[in-house]
Amino acid sequence: MLTWLARRVVKDAWFVVGTWAALSLLMLLVSLTGVGGGGLFDRLAAGPSTIAGTESARGEEIIKTLSGDGQTVTLQVSGIDLSSRATQEAVAAALEPAHTDLRQLAGQTNVLDPFVVPGMLDEPAARDLAATDLSGFLLIVYVDPNESEIADPSDSDYHDELADLVTRVEERLGRVPDELAGVSPAVSGVVSHSDLIAEAINEQVRDDLVRGEVISLSAALVVMVFVFGGFLAAGLPILGALVSIAGSLGVLWSLSLTQDLHSFVINIVTVIGLGLSIDYGLLVTSRYREELTRTARTDSSGDVPAGHARRRRTGRRSPEIQTATRLTLISAGRTVLFSGLVVATSMLSLLLTGTQVLRSIALAGITVVLIAMAAALTLVPAVLVLLGDRMRRTPLLQHVPGLAALQRGMSDVTREEGMFSKLAGLVHRMPWVVLMACLVLLVVLASPIRNLHMLNSSTDLLPASSDQRTYLRILQEGYPKAQSQDATLVIAAAGDPVMTFVNEQVAAVPGVDQVVELATAGEYTVVYLDLEGEGPSRSAEEAVRGIRDLPAPANTWVTGQAASQVDFRDIIVGSLPKVVTVVGLATFVLLLLMTGSVLVPLKALIINILSLAASIGVLVWVFQEGHLTGLLGFTPIGGIEAYVVVTAVAVGFGLAMDYEVFLLGRIKEYWDQGHDNDSAVERGLQRSGRIVTSAALIMVTVFLGFISGELLVVKQVGLALAVVVALDATVVRMLLVPATMTLLGRWNWWAPGPLRRFHERYGLRDEA
Repeated sequence: MLTWLARRVVKDAWFVVGTWAALSLLMLLVSLTGVGGGGLFDRLAAGPSTIAGTESARGEEIIKTLSGDGQTVTLQVSGIDLSSRATQEAVAAALEPAHTDLRQLAGQTNVLDPFVVPGMLDEPAARDLAATDLSGFLLIVYVDPNESEIADPSDSDYHDELADLVTRVEERLGRVPDELAGVSPAVSGVVSHSDLIAEAINEQVRDDLVRGEVISLSAALVVMVFVFGGFLAAGLPILGALVSIAGSLGVLWSLSLTQDLHSFVINIVTVIGLGLSIDYGLLVTSRYREELTRTARTDSSGDVPAGHARRRRTGRRSPEIQTATRLTLISAGRTVLFSGLVVATSMLSLLLTGTQVLRSIALAGITVVLIAMAAALTLVPAVLVLLGDRMRRTPLLQHVPGLAALQRGMSDVTREEGMFSKLAGLVHRMPWVVLMACLVLLVVLASPIRNLHMLNSSTDLLPASSDQRTYLRILQEGYPKAQSQDATLVIAAAGDPVMTFVNEQVAAVPGVDQVVELATAGEYTVVYLDLEGEGPSRSAEEAVRGIRDLPAPANTWVTGQAASQVDFRDIIVGSLPKVVTVVGLATFVLLLLMTGSVLVPLKALIINILSLAASIGVLVWVFQEGHLTGLLGFTPIGGIEAYVVVTAVAVGFGLAMDYEVFLLGRIKEYWDQGHDNDSAVERGLQRSGRIVTSAALIMVTVFLGFISGELLVVKQVGLALAVVVALDATVVRMLLVPATMTLLGRWNWWAPGPLRRFHERYGLRDEA
């Protein structure tokens, strides 16, 4: 298969490059313009706190139905001293034109602030709309052109009318601070509603994406210039990365047509595609240069490969280029193919969990992995073929005094002995010491994971510099009555039995601080609760479970962030048996097809689980326990984003297997050539060590580039994946794998008869 692909790439190199260029341009244009349906960034959702199909989601749907399908728009006014009656009367007079305009837009009863009440701030109800220190107030407008009717979700005319009214109300509220300047020159205001919060998050997603890509690509290019010695070869993995970015944006836009696409998904998927594309491009380019050099040496010695003529036919590539391309694809191409399949299989675990956010990450992630793999197997070799003899030239850096030796040391993968083979030899002499030291290190790094607290955030995603984040901060500090409660209990009944249930049983549940308010709407009772602890704490989650376990007089639903976190954890725990079975079995089969061994896949699964646990432990230590806050520029929120943890485990497992495949591919080559186990490990590590190290350095650079953004969820993903790759490429691949392979000896390559025959029949291999 790969031999056939090599022939097609050599023969149709221009067609391959042209096809990729056209597809990338098309995907990029579609994702940015939307072809009349809105561009990708315009279609992103801010990320709800509930998960479709869960109890908390059903409760939210009932509350939305009871409250109508309108939208609340709020103006938060600050910088005005309301302690005197005279100032209050002056503010009321200045607001009269705004009241008149807003009532015409939203209705007589849908405009509320402290000054529409006759007694103004002397009335308790009005005081709830003023800051506790009387330094500002809220002006709230409820926009609902449909009044008590609930519009069908497909009623585009209604939703267009609502959006138009919200925009007009937003614009009118925005002029209010200027109209109050005569009362207080220091007055300021922030208009907020759900769409503005979503827009602020989406803008930050776009800014972080651009910043992260610029930093990552620039840093990766610098590293690859040192690896390859010049810009020509270094640019090929970047070319694959650019294609991957265009493809990922197009895939995400396509997904947004059929489902809500949450804002941070685009950054997560782009990080994955960018890292893998550079990784695969580096491997293919490096192997091609190695094979081209070896082929040229063979040809110059007079030992020309069979079937190759010295005279080049018109329109044909040189025999050296044909041979180098074929050998590259049946070696590095085979590794890329297996690696891509392993990473895509690990992403399958997100698809099996059943939550919409993880499903969108999985679908986009699997597609992007396949794009990166396809580009590395076709686009990068095609460009290498078109570059021809220019890839033989002495690297530019080798002409620079002082850099020549450094560059040769980083790029030389042709020697059978060197630093990495010596390292493997050292591990062979004391494998038990190395094994125990590595295990102790991984366990220590993983130890903070026992305190892991997963959160499902929404507004916490807002960057600190956003005016919407400022609005929420001031609301939390100065308007306790205007904040949403920790949890809401919906009961499908009303009357005395419900009141008794709430006051005697719900209020007595451990973790419930206070029953704030109780309201009746038709056949439903809605109860607002304050829970123990700050935000969605563990005690709040226990309170949610306690309320759900009560013998209620009717059907009940508990909603809120803590309830959403409980639902998410239950979904993940419930899906674990299926995920572990499917992904573990699929990964085992893929590694069996590659190595023909039973013990190597089992060992890889165990080691990678330890490596992932260590990486998540570092994530908890940094973001949950609050270390390195100044360096990374974030404020701890008491936990780790749940989607980050699950995504980091799935993607990190794939990346760990990625380097496992890189290393095992080389070791297996030497084992198949007849070398003993230790010699195969030493030679394989020597020939792959520089590439694995260089690829890991580039991937870590790519992932850390996204930490420079302001979105906390992207910082967490970037650090988690960077730690996964760094640990895997150093502690695991350079030390732990050689140690375990030394201890197992020939058993590394053992398989029972049926599985050995299965590998011989179906294993992917081409004869060089």
